[in-house]
Amino acid sequence: MKTKEEIRHYLDTQFSASEDDMVQIVRNDFDRILNSEASCALITVEGAMPVLAERLRTELEALHTGADLDVIVKVSYHPASEISFDDLCSLLTVIHEFAPQVNIVWGCGTDAKLAETDYSILLLIGTSAK
Repeated sequence: MKTKEEIRHYLDTQFSASEDDMVQIVRNDFDRILNSEASCALITVEGAMPVLAERLRTELEALHTGADLDVIVKVSYHPASEISFDDLCSLLTVIHEFAPQVNIVWGCGTDAKLAETDYSILLLIGTSAK
């Protein structure tokens, strides 16, 4: 598991300083969890559905964290494509299955580095000290 400082450094490489679109997840959303939670885990997965959902499930199962969780999720897709509502719901359902009491803040954005059929997920999990 990465330390909070390692996670911050990684996030610095993923977000530009000029992001100010209110409908997207931005760096400040991730900082809220990094600054307030006792421990954090960062998951990044990329690929096409339904394999992506299974990879996410595998990553979440490997964490073995408690039930009091806060999660920030950024789902990205290629600018020439779009994300289907069903695919987005499938990904959020995987997270909810992992921790039914989870608080999820999520958003979508584009990433020109992705293949047109792929999505990427950047997911930060914060666990409180309760």
